Amino acid sequence: MKDQIVQALSHSTGLTQAQLSEILIEPKELRYGDFSFPCYVLAKQWGIAPPECAKKLEQMLKPPPQVERTEAAGPYLNFFLKRAPQVERVIKEILTRREAIGSEQNSEHTIIIEYSSPNIAKPFHVGHLRTTVIGHALDRIYRHLGYRVISINHLGDWGTQFGFVWVGCELWGRPQNATVFDLVAYYTKAANLRKAQEKGEVPPEDAKYPDVNQMAREYFRKLEAGEKTAVDFWQWCLNISLDYLRNLYKRLGIHFDFYTGESFYRDQLKKTEQELRESGILEESRGAWGVNLGDKLGYVRLFTEDGRSLYITRDITAADYRYRTFNPLKILYVVGAPQKLHFQQLIGILKKMKHPAAERIVHVAYGNVPHVSTRTSSGAAERIWLHTLLEEAHERALHAYRHQVEKRPENLDEQAVAEAVGLGAIFFNYLSRSNVKEFNFTWEEALNFQGDTGPYVQYALARINSIQAKAANEGLPQPSAEINAELLTDDNAYSIVSLLSRFHATIRRAAEEYEPYHIALYVLELARTFSAAYKSLRVVGQEPELAKARLALFTAVKYVLQRGLNLIGVPPVERM
Repeated sequence: MKDQIVQALSHSTGLTQAQLSEILIEPKELRYGDFSFPCYVLAKQWGIAPPECAKKLEQMLKPPPQVERTEAAGPYLNFFLKRAPQVERVIKEILTRREAIGSEQNSEHTIIIEYSSPNIAKPFHVGHLRTTVIGHALDRIYRHLGYRVISINHLGDWGTQFGFVWVGCELWGRPQNATVFDLVAYYTKAANLRKAQEKGEVPPEDAKYPDVNQMAREYFRKLEAGEKTAVDFWQWCLNISLDYLRNLYKRLGIHFDFYTGESFYRDQLKKTEQELRESGILEESRGAWGVNLGDKLGYVRLFTEDGRSLYITRDITAADYRYRTFNPLKILYVVGAPQKLHFQQLIGILKKMKHPAAERIVHVAYGNVPHVSTRTSSGAAERIWLHTLLEEAHERALHAYRHQVEKRPENLDEQAVAEAVGLGAIFFNYLSRSNVKEFNFTWEEALNFQGDTGPYVQYALARINSIQAKAANEGLPQPSAEINAELLTDDNAYSIVSLLSRFHATIRRAAEEYEPYHIALYVLELARTFSAAYKSLRVVGQEPELAKARLALFTAVKYVLQRGLNLIGVPPVERM
């Protein structure tokens, strides 16, 4: 419908359809119509004030047949659609497509999304959570739009930390049935001993141990050389960490197509070095080799004095591999905003190499969550393990549900509800604002069933399920798109229909801007609009045709809420 209004406006104003698509808005309030055109852009072109532009445009415009009337209101020209045909179109499309609503076919294009990327041999801390939930939401959004999505967890699985874990096992014995927490304990113990040795403050009972730093460096040298015992130990650490991470991701409802960390690209670094040298862009500086990107981006080291590659070198290798293997339309890196310079330099180097991957890389930056509170810890997210947050989410969600929801169904698995609500509270709280905006996470905000929260939207969805169950018990037929649309043209019903009509555009906007918060705010607004209207739109006890129409409307809301929550990773709750 928007496209047809844009065409009519283009014909009357001479503005391009692309310009008009950006300018034409959908008002929040029905009294301003279904669409509204701000005439400020015409004021300069026509040489008259915006309110006069609106009046003049109303006189000369020939609106599409679906528009019932236009109305000049100050500097705006408002468009009011014929409600019944709009209701019929929206309800029929949603009830026909169900949870496929808003989907597209783009399978000829591939989108790579790198996100989460925790370090191996360390527990997953809450500092990695924002990249995880943003990346997961983008993964689901692009899949729903029909793209072939490749999700990659670029693990920090290569580095000297393995040397200190190895030292711990050598000095104090390798633990049986080890967990990732055992690896951390050994790493910490060995690292502390190294610090004590460097300061000359070694306790008498530890004086017998050799130089820890030298042992760790020697292990890592053997690992880089590919010696079997070193590689086997590294693989042992990797397997323990992957088991731990996969269990966490399973609880979060997250799946990755590939777990390919830094180690995956080791064998390809020689090729990268050769291509860089052949390109003629490498310059020597104090024995190291790198690329000069000018005053703004500076000189970027790629190889150290002793020939070792650096992190950005491995990122160049990864970008080349991903381009050659998958030929993606885009490669999204969901990485914190402080890494902006790193990605500018990565793209700058690839451009100097004339590598086509340079034009396909997008840094999806996000801000920090400076403060997270749990019962056992409070402060920076990097100090709190994710499993601790999830356990507390479950406990707090169960308490909030039992104390904030008075009418709870019988024979309900409240533990399952608590798990879904706890996860929903975290995901929604993290995704209900722009990626780059920093915020502090508080349980009081995240778990408020009456606030702008995931649990509030989950509760609205459960309420619709309850309405459907009651309707079925009263013998009402299954929801159908074959309804009398005139019965849903009152403001209460039509405000819901108006919102439902915007779902697809909201998904597209979230994808185009890499901002899942558009979907979070959309489902919140839909839940609020439904909750404000449902008491005046009763189903049970109404005249059959009216009950049938309203049940179809609520069922359409249910499908859109389910899909919207699914796109941002929030689990649905059938009953609450």
